[in-house]
Amino acid sequence: MRKGILTQAAYQRSVYRKLKDDHPALSPYSWKRCTKIPLGAKELVVSEILMTGREKDLLVYAAARAVTAVAAEGGHPFGVRVSVLVPEQTEEDSIKEMSEILKETAKEQGFQILNIFTEVCPDADVFTVSVTGFGTCESTDEEPEKAYDGKDLVLVNPVALEGSLRVLHEKEVEIRERFVPVFLQKLLDSRGTLFAEKAVRKAEEYHADFIKPVTDGGVFGALWELAEETKTGYEVDLKTFPVRQDIIEICELFRLNPYQMASGGCLLMILEDGRGFVEACKRDQIMASVIGKMKAGKDKIILNGEERRCTDRPAEDEWFRICKGGK
Repeated sequence: MRKGILTQAAYQRSVYRKLKDDHPALSPYSWKRCTKIPLGAKELVVSEILMTGREKDLLVYAAARAVTAVAAEGGHPFGVRVSVLVPEQTEEDSIKEMSEILKETAKEQGFQILNIFTEVCPDADVFTVSVTGFGTCESTDEEPEKAYDGKDLVLVNPVALEGSLRVLHEKEVEIRERFVPVFLQKLLDSRGTLFAEKAVRKAEEYHADFIKPVTDGGVFGALWELAEETKTGYEVDLKTFPVRQDIIEICELFRLNPYQMASGGCLLMILEDGRGFVEACKRDQIMASVIGKMKAGKDKIILNGEERRCTDRPAEDEWFRICKGGK
């Protein structure tokens, strides 16, 4: 099977169609991470993130996805619950270091660590991390189906930041031989950008119609998924995507496509006034760009200079070309 999230076709065949009649709240989309649970005048917003890898920052990457997913669903994140399977040969100091890194991040980002459950697994050779994010929002009536045709499509935060950070860990020796320390430190100092709640709150001020986190499969995969969820096509210009030179150079070193690489912290948004929102982001030092328009129909078009092509179905994340058992 393809590495990463179960394909939509396989999910529909083997999960959704088997369960939907008895479980009407089940999402029809394989990539959905959030559930809303009614709590009187409020709703509990719950996200579930699963990742594997070897990095000491793995808990941070998973927590960032969980917190951002809750925010994108309209919730105000307040905490995360963590479960970790570790290989039998893991030293206790490694668990301590991962916990301390998450503790510092939680303090910086303003969320609580509700629990960290850790189990030693004799068959594992990498860490397996499950992070559940929790938040609350006001309970609202179900919204009527929205019209997206003609609205701006905005991309917030740089593509492939998360993937590049993970590549830096996996290929640290090769990268440090190629790039000066100050170049790499700038990338490491950007880890806070993986938590994108600030951008979500700004988008709410501009009445964003749709907010989608970009994770596995990169922005190309997220664009395809967005079109499926909104039942609307789009036309975007690749040259307008927010990118960073340090990320591009790391991807080029290993011949990776940054647009198909894990991009935690990156968000796709549909807004009426995308340009006004982008200007507001710039004032708050948030990287953002209007990348195109939503279009009626099913066409999913990417422009790149003179080239005009349709978006492919989500592909296996470029990260899998680098990792040794990680995800």
